[in-house]
Amino acid sequence: MEEHDYVYQLRPLIIPGLVFLILYPLIVGGIHGFSTLPTLELRVLIGIYVISGLGILTLWVVAKSKRIITNGEQIVFHSLLGEHILEPKDIRRVAFYFDDKGQEIAQIRTSEDLYYVSEFYFPFPELMSDLEIFIQQHDIRSNLNRYAN
Repeated sequence: MEEHDYVYQLRPLIIPGLVFLILYPLIVGGIHGFSTLPTLELRVLIGIYVISGLGILTLWVVAKSKRIITNGEQIVFHSLLGEHILEPKDIRRVAFYFDDKGQEIAQIRTSEDLYYVSEFYFPFPELMSDLEIFIQQHDIRSNLNRYAN
């Protein structure tokens, strides 16, 4: 199995945040224009806007750095928060399921941690195929047979 690199998609995370950053000042400005807000309330609303903007920026930076690298011998989860290398001997179980929104998710369980692979990674179908091949090659316990049916 050759090495593949899967990146985290930012659009589902960032677009709602950008819409908020654009609409919020328009709404607050409209409210302030029609009825003068007290200075304290206006400062609180500006503080909420600045904190939200910083949070969205932080989310964008962390999400931009997230990636999964697969090769025949290991799966590497990489981000600004660190790098986690999973070898077949580290993986206890892989569970495939659909969440309540109908999105496909793979849960990789080690003795200490849980790792989730979701449709936010691109290209997701290839990632799932690589994960299935990895499971079969290394005889890792999973619900793959039940999930595929």
